[in-house]
Amino acid sequence: MTLIESIIIKLGIAPKPGYDAGMLMARAKVILVANKMGVFNKLSRHPMSASELAKELGGQEQSLSMLLEALVAVGYLKRKDGSYQNAKIAQKWLIEGSASYIGNFLRHLDDLSRLWVDLEEAVRTDKPAINWFDYCSQNPEVQHNFTLGMKDGAVFCAREIVSKVKVPSQPRKLLDLGGAHGYYSVEFCRQYPQLNALVIDMERPVGIGREVISQENMSDRVSFRVGDCITDDIGTGYDIALLFALLHVQPPEANLAILKRVHAALNPRGVIAITEVLNYKGKRESEFGLLFALNMLVATPRGRAYSYDEVKGWLEDIGFINIRRTDFLRLPGYSLLTATKPA
Repeated sequence: MTLIESIIIKLGIAPKPGYDAGMLMARAKVILVANKMGVFNKLSRHPMSASELAKELGGQEQSLSMLLEALVAVGYLKRKDGSYQNAKIAQKWLIEGSASYIGNFLRHLDDLSRLWVDLEEAVRTDKPAINWFDYCSQNPEVQHNFTLGMKDGAVFCAREIVSKVKVPSQPRKLLDLGGAHGYYSVEFCRQYPQLNALVIDMERPVGIGREVISQENMSDRVSFRVGDCITDDIGTGYDIALLFALLHVQPPEANLAILKRVHAALNPRGVIAITEVLNYKGKRESEFGLLFALNMLVATPRGRAYSYDEVKGWLEDIGFINIRRTDFLRLPGYSLLTATKPA
């Protein structure tokens, strides 16, 4: 979009709803499909023509050319002398194996987009057409994209999180509830050499997580247990407990029960760290958070986004103190909440 076109839409001369509902949806799908097909990986080393790419990817040259031209238009590819190459944004974020790779997360978003077609039904019935977690268990590729997509985000922001969580002196035991890939536990263990971590999650995510931990050479300090973090025994004696992207999956009464169990499992002066997408920050609406709430509506039976005041209230009622919130710099839309169990 040109600067003039942006100004015209902003002034209300052109219909902004048409742009928001049509162009943004199409732009997103173009990027998601190109990522899934492996376009950016193929172009990571040298430019290629549409004909060369079609042979590599197994597509039709004419149709693939349309996709490539659209990617040029939205700024993800460049074209020169009939060949295409990655723009800086694609080269930085979408090349598998790079330190800033988020291609798994985009595959996860593509999987989620299939659920959003049922938003109207979910709004009318207050029920999701598909339970996301059942859907994952029935589709291993979807679970793989989900778990590694969350790991992409963790790689990007884990060090920022670790730097902002004030842990007790000489922490030795960490509990990571619903931690799946285990990467946050890896970064905490790297920061605190005497620390060992336990990740509790369901069977399929745990299988993927063990592979991640092996690749990080941390299997001796990060262990896994298959279990339901809501109903199964979680143990005791922890100095740190992580509840990352967990509360929005459950209704309030379930979250209160989880937090009570974590409080009981922590040592005195132990710290709980929670990451969540908050729908409100004080009285200020969060666009990301409120749209995320609808994502939970279409994907889960009773999940939703919560406000900071709601989560803070649960923590206070249970007996946590020193409750703080920090908004991420490296992962906009997400917030970190920390609290301490009294001595």
